[in-house]
Amino acid sequence: MLITARQGSTVQPFGNATDDSFRPGQASRDRCTRSARVLDAVVELVLRIGYPKISVQDVAEHAGIGKGTVYKHWNSKEDIIDDVLVREFDGVHTRFMALLPGDRRIATLHGTSCVLYRLVMANPVLRAYNTRDGRVLGTHVAAEGNADALGISLVSVLGRLPYLELLRDNGLLLAPVCSPEGQLSVEAVVSGFVARAGHADNPEQTKESSRMMATVLRRAFEPVEPTQPADHDRMTKAMLAIRPLRSGTPMRATPTTGER
Repeated sequence: MLITARQGSTVQPFGNATDDSFRPGQASRDRCTRSARVLDAVVELVLRIGYPKISVQDVAEHAGIGKGTVYKHWNSKEDIIDDVLVREFDGVHTRFMALLPGDRRIATLHGTSCVLYRLVMANPVLRAYNTRDGRVLGTHVAAEGNADALGISLVSVLGRLPYLELLRDNGLLLAPVCSPEGQLSVEAVVSGFVARAGHADNPEQTKESSRMMATVLRRAFEPVEPTQPADHDRMTKAMLAIRPLRSGTPMRATPTTGER
């Protein structure tokens, strides 16, 4: 990853470049259950024809199971897409956590934003959710502002108070940011760069946006004085233990190792 340094306009290496390739349903390909097949089917259909045009019958047929079996685990198509979105975010979160120990600079607001932005925008379903792409998800997208019921949009994740407080407690964030006004400021910056992404799948634009967003967040909300490696190490350990970015929304039909 690349990120702009605080001083000047030079660009420094920021961890190892992540593999931003996406395979529909990759988060649970190794879980060959009916529930996983349903979620995989929804991803494939949504990306092919769009969420508004698919039905539960379409999903069941694509998954190779009966419609009644789908309704044993979900009450509606809306419930299924909620679980798809949470599952895809959890897959991104897992990839993010795997990168975290390799570069202590990721354990900062600007570092997390840079990596997470790229991972989310590389996932077509999550990109559609964040950028409010109705062609893919219809009206089932992140609400404007921070009224995100699922808690998985970039705005809600990066502006989450427990995460900001953890950064502050480890000396990596200015104290005033942990206030309603501070949260709103972080959300405004993130939402602006998410809106800039639009509906396009443009890796180079995504990289440039991630770098610039990280620079803005660093200069606006992080201490002016250089932080210490020990601060980053403590934050890394805390994030690995507490996992503050993960959505607390439970899935309605979590895939298991047994058949459903």
